[in-house]
Amino acid sequence: MNKFLKLKLMFYFTLIYLVVFTILAILKGNYEFLYYTFVMTGLIFTTLKVYRKFHLSYGIMVGLTILGVLHIFGGNLYVFGTRLYDLWLIPQIFKYDNLVHLFGIFVATLVSYNLLIPHISRKIEKKWFLLSGLLILIALGIGAINELVELAAVVFFGAAAGVGDYMNNAIDIVFNLIGSVIACVFIWIHYEKKKIREYLKGSVKITH
Repeated sequence: MNKFLKLKLMFYFTLIYLVVFTILAILKGNYEFLYYTFVMTGLIFTTLKVYRKFHLSYGIMVGLTILGVLHIFGGNLYVFGTRLYDLWLIPQIFKYDNLVHLFGIFVATLVSYNLLIPHISRKIEKKWFLLSGLLILIALGIGAINELVELAAVVFFGAAAGVGDYMNNAIDIVFNLIGSVIACVFIWIHYEKKKIREYLKGSVKITH
C-alpha cells in the first residue's frame, strides 16, 4: 500500500469519526464539542492544503491523525463513569489530558521543524541548542493558542468544568514543554543518523 493511499484512508477515517461524534454532539446538545469540531475541521483542511507545499512527512500526518483521535475520544468517551480526559493513567501523577498535551506538542514541534528548516541557514541548523530553543518557544506558542481556544470555550459555552482551573492550565504548559523537549531530542537523533548516512554514502563514492 503506497503512502498516498494510506493518507487517503487516514483522511476518510478522520472524516468518519468527526461526522459520527458531531451527530452525537447535536443529539446531546453538546455545543462545546461542536465548537471543537469546527476548529479541528479547519485545522484538518488547512493541513491537507499545505501538505504537499511544505512536504510534511507521512510520519507527521500519522501523528496528527492520532492526535485528533486522542482529542475526540478524550472529550467523549467515559471509563467507569469518568471522562477520558479526567482519567488518571498514573494516580495523582499523569492524566490522559497530560498525555494528549505531551503528544500534541511533540507533533507540533516536529511540524514546526519541518516548516522552519528550509528557511534557515546550514550554520544555524548545526547549532542544536539554539535551534531547539527556537522550536520549543514556537511549540509553547502553539500551546498558548490552544489555551486561548479553550478560553473561548469557557467564555461562550460555559466549559470551565471540562477545561479546568489555573493549576490545570499551568500543568498543561509543563507537559507542553516536556513534549517539545522530547521532540527536539528526537529531531537531534534523526539529524545525527542522517549525517552518518550521508557520510557513509560519501565514503562509498570515494572508494569507487
